[in-house]
Amino acid sequence: MTKTRAPLSFALAIHEVTTVIGVAAARRVTGRAKRTLQLWREGDQDATPSLAHAFALDHAYIQAGGEGLPPILASYLRQMEALMANPAACRIALIDDIARVARESAEALAASLALTQPGVSPTAIHHAIAEVEQGHAANGRLIARLRSFLPGNGAGRRKPGDRT
Repeated sequence: MTKTRAPLSFALAIHEVTTVIGVAAARRVTGRAKRTLQLWREGDQDATPSLAHAFALDHAYIQAGGEGLPPILASYLRQMEALMANPAACRIALIDDIARVARESAEALAASLALTQPGVSPTAIHHAIAEVEQGHAANGRLIARLRSFLPGNGAGRRKPGDRT
């Protein structure tokens, strides 16, 4: 059965690292047992790697050819951004992104509907394609904004020292 992990969580990041480098390599770079790595990957417990272990795992990920920002670092950065962000500003930005998607989608639909008329020019076709591409880009920004509200992105996480 596939384990569900919170998006952008440390557990998911460690899972991504071990998927690329393998559990044996993860054990070698951290000096930890297989069970410890499993606890880190599951995220059910409060088990997380030390900063040195996280660094070693991300470094091994880079050495193994992992793409993009190392997963543990990316998770940490996104969680810190979420903690530092002004919630009201985030909601205003969400409203702006929703409005942009609505506007771009309407323009894409209007330009596409114009193509149903006889005698459509290639310029009109290119215009419709451009409008749809702008709508697609606006949807991508909205998806990123929506993901920023997920609990694994820092929102709703316990703060250090909380014991509830």
